[in-house]
Amino acid sequence: MNRKRLLKTLDSLSSWLAYVGAAALFFMMILTTLDVAGRYLFNSPILGVFEMTEFLVLILIFSFLAYAQSNKAHVAVELLVAQFSDRVQVWIDLFNHTVCLFLMVLITWMGVRRALELMAVGGASPNLKVPAYPFVFFLAFGCAVMCIQYFADLVRLFASRNESDTL
Repeated sequence: MNRKRLLKTLDSLSSWLAYVGAAALFFMMILTTLDVAGRYLFNSPILGVFEMTEFLVLILIFSFLAYAQSNKAHVAVELLVAQFSDRVQVWIDLFNHTVCLFLMVLITWMGVRRALELMAVGGASPNLKVPAYPFVFFLAFGCAVMCIQYFADLVRLFASRNESDTL
């Protein structure tokens, strides 16, 4: 499988996760609206809305990480870095992506460990008794896709560095 096809597959996976995040946001909006309407119009709020919202926020955040990275949509302050030469900027990006990749690998690893612990002890939400481990596995999956995105970005940076060295 060539590199372009792998990158396209990664972009498709990131986009699919973004749709999952958008659906989570939509359900969170509907749920909150129904809860507020039920509370103020019928004096009957929906049981467990806070817990469901927590799970949906987790899905929302970790489904958009890789998509934002693939579109370079994360917050970046380039005031100082823009003053350096292109070569130094590439080295800074290499360092930054390597550190971020390392941290995301740690978060993925710890997420899987935590999900396995929750699965073993039967950790669940207090009111609704929804098992927590699938959501922690989703956190780890979102972080793993982010790791793959950082790795792909590192490959691109090394390729661009090699091209600039040969010119």
